[in-house]
Amino acid sequence: MMIEQPFMPRGDGSVDAKLSAEEAEAMLRVASDVLDELDDVADPGLRRLFPPAYKDDPKADEEFASLTKDDLIENKKLAANRVIKSIQHGKKKRGVWSARLDEETAASWLGLVNDARLILGTRLDVRDDVDPEPLPEGHPDAPRQNLYVYLSALEWALVEALMVGLPPAIED
Repeated sequence: MMIEQPFMPRGDGSVDAKLSAEEAEAMLRVASDVLDELDDVADPGLRRLFPPAYKDDPKADEEFASLTKDDLIENKKLAANRVIKSIQHGKKKRGVWSARLDEETAASWLGLVNDARLILGTRLDVRDDVDPEPLPEGHPDAPRQNLYVYLSALEWALVEALMVGLPPAIED
């Protein structure tokens, strides 16, 4: 179960993060798994991380990918490593992990969580919103689906925290 408000904005662009120790360990595994996944970019499970820029022009798409994919991979690896480092340097007390995430690290968390959701969603063949209720423990898809649901909630909580202090939307 996720802590009610895992991310609290500080007003200076940084965010205070607080997860259960188990959640922090799970996020450490997620970040490590994403790093491992990025070593095999030909894996079809990563297709949502690198969508085609030119669906109707394979040659242009291949050229675009040759110019951008390496940088995208490096940035995703950097984000995963930043998340790992933030978890390792966070504080653990009475079963709760906490850390202050600067803007760059908070953005890395957001990118990593989104990438993990995209990978899991591809592997689960998610096409629409998934039922936000966890599957029962004995269900064969429960571990991956429940992680997907958790990551979705975590992503939303972080987006909400990062939106605090942004100027209001301008209406047309």
